[in-house]
Amino acid sequence: MKTRIEEVVQDIVSCFEEMAEIVLSQLTRLDKYMSGNSNIPLEKLKTEIAENENKIDRLEVVISDKIINSIVLHQPVASDIRKLMSIYRISINLERVGDRVMNILYSIEAIQETIEYKEMSAVVLNMLLSSKSMVEKSLISFSNNDKDYAVWTIKNDEVVDDMNRKLLVNSISKAKVSKKTKEMLLSYADLKNIITNIERIADHATNIAEASIYSMQGTDIRHSWQNSEYPGDELI
Repeated sequence: MKTRIEEVVQDIVSCFEEMAEIVLSQLTRLDKYMSGNSNIPLEKLKTEIAENENKIDRLEVVISDKIINSIVLHQPVASDIRKLMSIYRISINLERVGDRVMNILYSIEAIQETIEYKEMSAVVLNMLLSSKSMVEKSLISFSNNDKDYAVWTIKNDEVVDDMNRKLLVNSISKAKVSKKTKEMLLSYADLKNIITNIERIADHATNIAEASIYSMQGTDIRHSWQNSEYPGDELI
C-alpha cells in the first residue's frame, strides 16, 4: 500500500504529465498550422491552441500549489523534494513554451500572406521541429531518468541555435527576392534576435515581480491579468 506522501507525489506527477502532453500537442498543432499539413481547418486549430493555452496556465498554478502543500503538510524526504522541485522548475518552463507557441501563432497570422514569409516558411518550420525535438528529449530524460537525453539536449542548444541561424541566412541568400529585400531580411533576423532576448529578460522580471507579490500578500497573480478579476489591480 502506498503511503500518503507517495500518493501526493503521484498526483503531482500525473498533473505534470498532463501538462507536458498538452505542451507537446501544442507544438504539433503549431507544426500543422505552419505546414498546412492537417485535415483540421486552420481556424479550428487556432481555437484548440488557444483553449490548450488556458489549460497549461491553470495546470502550472495547480502544480505549484500542490507542491507547496505537499512540502508543508507531508514533509517529503530529500529525494521526493528534489523530484518535486524539478517538476516545479520544468512546469514553469513548459508554461513559457506554451506562451511562445501563442506568440508564434500571432506573428504568423500577421505576416503569413507576405512574400517574405512564404519564402521563409520552410526554414521557420525546420527551426520549430528542431526545438520541438529538444523539448521532447528533455521530457524523456526526466520521465525515464535518462541522463544521456538530458546531456544531448544541453549540448545541442547552441548547436541548434547556430544551425537555425545558418539555415536562415542560407535561405535568405537563395530566396528569389531583390537584393534590397535580402538585406532587409538579414537585418530583421538580427533585430529579431535582439528583441527576443529583451523579451525574455522582461518575462523574467515579470516572474520576479509576481513572486514578490506572492511573498508579500500570499496571492498568486500569474495569468490573472488576462481577466477582469485581476487581484493585483490595487497595486497599480
